[in-house]
Amino acid sequence: MDEIFPSVRTEFSALIKVEGSRFIADLFPVIEEEEAKVKLESVRKKYYDATHHTFAYIIGAEKNIVRYSDDGEPSGTAGVKIHSALHGKNCSDVLLVVTRYFGGTKLGVGGLGRAYFDAAEEVIGKAQFISKAVVKEMFVSFPFSETNPVMNLINTQKLRIARTDYTEECSIITLQILPSLYSSLQLSFTNATRGLAEISAGETQTVIWQ
Repeated sequence: MDEIFPSVRTEFSALIKVEGSRFIADLFPVIEEEEAKVKLESVRKKYYDATHHTFAYIIGAEKNIVRYSDDGEPSGTAGVKIHSALHGKNCSDVLLVVTRYFGGTKLGVGGLGRAYFDAAEEVIGKAQFISKAVVKEMFVSFPFSETNPVMNLINTQKLRIARTDYTEECSIITLQILPSLYSSLQLSFTNATRGLAEISAGETQTVIWQ
């Protein structure tokens, strides 16, 4: 099954106030857990005098890295609420930190959970999401005489060209395709070039898809 999921390209921030407390939500794109930890530490330094820095992050196309923390707030009132907001968007490769400045009025467990969830939802609502996808590299090598049928197929199928290389005898186009399309495209390029194209597979990677 092809893996396509929402993420963010750049950082976004939002602020809500509840009963005098300020909740500052910062949403970051991250692709590795160490990067998430560095971003989290930067928020802690920026708001060094805040009461709490709660967070959640989800990383990987399969969402195989998931962490969240209440950072001293009552269990279940912060980190899991932030994660729930991210999960509801079905996004990955994101870190969401909600920093709280206590305003003097206790919100109670229910009120606190709603506040953290609302802060997370506020920044998610402001953010501009992009699509990311797991793609496979496909190398198409063909003699110059087959340029037209190869390019016609690429244009018709709206395939993404990552790079083009040339030798004295041929062109080599590197495509980024959804893995499910590999076999059918291999056959299509073979038929379009009367068997003169050589097809091979490269690495699998996660890229911005739009």
